[in-house]
Amino acid sequence: MMYSIQLYGDRGVRIQFGNTIDRQVNENVHRFGSLLETYPINGVEEWIPAYTAITIYYNPSEITYRELEKQLTHLQKIMEEAEPPIARKIIIPVCYEKEFALDLEDVAAHSHLSIQEVIRLHTEPLYHVYMMGFMPGFPYLGGLPEKLATPRLENPRKLVEQGAVGIADKQTGIYPLASPGGWRIIGKTPVHLYDAKKEKKILIKAGDTLQFEPIDVSTYFEIEEAIQNGDYQPEIREEKGDNP
Repeated sequence: MMYSIQLYGDRGVRIQFGNTIDRQVNENVHRFGSLLETYPINGVEEWIPAYTAITIYYNPSEITYRELEKQLTHLQKIMEEAEPPIARKIIIPVCYEKEFALDLEDVAAHSHLSIQEVIRLHTEPLYHVYMMGFMPGFPYLGGLPEKLATPRLENPRKLVEQGAVGIADKQTGIYPLASPGGWRIIGKTPVHLYDAKKEKKILIKAGDTLQFEPIDVSTYFEIEEAIQNGDYQPEIREEKGDNP
């Protein structure tokens, strides 16, 4: 396993786990982040995971770089010897009906596939959440079938609804909040990825896996009503070890 520490400004270090976007590399990033939570280091203020690296910010008046480097190397040894962490698999119901799938026909035409083939291909993979960003609760997913890769809209929409599921080039994602956007919208989920009223405001976290489940319009509105009444939770499975 690649592991290198570099200075990052006058109060940060960057730990690199690889040079290419790869699932195993990214899992190592998030495993290391979990260790920073389990074994807090005095003087470490925050850390930011990315695709292949994690950046750690510290207070030089509380810990020197050399001492921090020593403790981080110790955590790396713990990580190599530890069992893989519990992985979460989240099932996200998506309605691909025309009223929610504004660009599904365009994606099908671009990919030379039928609409049903697009839906089948989009719901087959187990997507890996590489990182979070863009807006609260937005997951960057890896695993979109190459056949479905479609360019962004030339003219982004002024408003994309919360829950919209889209494709942009080689990525797929979910809008957790209403926002301008240029992704090709192929469906919509009633599930809230971000809810400011809840104690745990963000449903998905980096390192999770996610699978889309197709639903019809009536099921969409049933789930939406259940969410409003506080009677619905998306299916979340916990699985020991690395996901296949």
